[in-house]
Amino acid sequence: MDPRLPGLEPEERLLARAPVSFRGATAASARSTFALVAARKRMNAYHAWREHADTAGFTTAGPEMVLGVTDSRLVVWSTTFWLSRPGTIAGKVPLSRVADVATTRHGVVTGLALVLTSGEIVEVEAMRGRRLRRLADALQTQLETRQ
Repeated sequence: MDPRLPGLEPEERLLARAPVSFRGATAASARSTFALVAARKRMNAYHAWREHADTAGFTTAGPEMVLGVTDSRLVVWSTTFWLSRPGTIAGKVPLSRVADVATTRHGVVTGLALVLTSGEIVEVEAMRGRRLRRLADALQTQLETRQ
């Protein structure tokens, strides 16, 4: 992992990162493929998801973002225009606010559910499930060491 990612503290260690989309992004894209207003329908689905995420205290970085787990927090980066690499940090969730994490596979999509200590659940998904599962494993390990 590159420790020089934007927004990380000098002593902070990045354990895993994965590009993700909002939960339902793949289905929203598939449903709107043949619609004349495809982009608008996808953004409407994103805004509905974001409203719940905001209520839960999970700051998002748009429909596409990069999640990273460090030894102290979960980081949400915006993506750069070229190559979708981590850009600026849009949100941070202290690990003390995360109660549990789970992944599941839905066909070609892998979903990640974050259970926050408030009881809220925020879900994201990725087409490349391996990186997302690695992130979940790293997050789970950090949660277990904090108990």
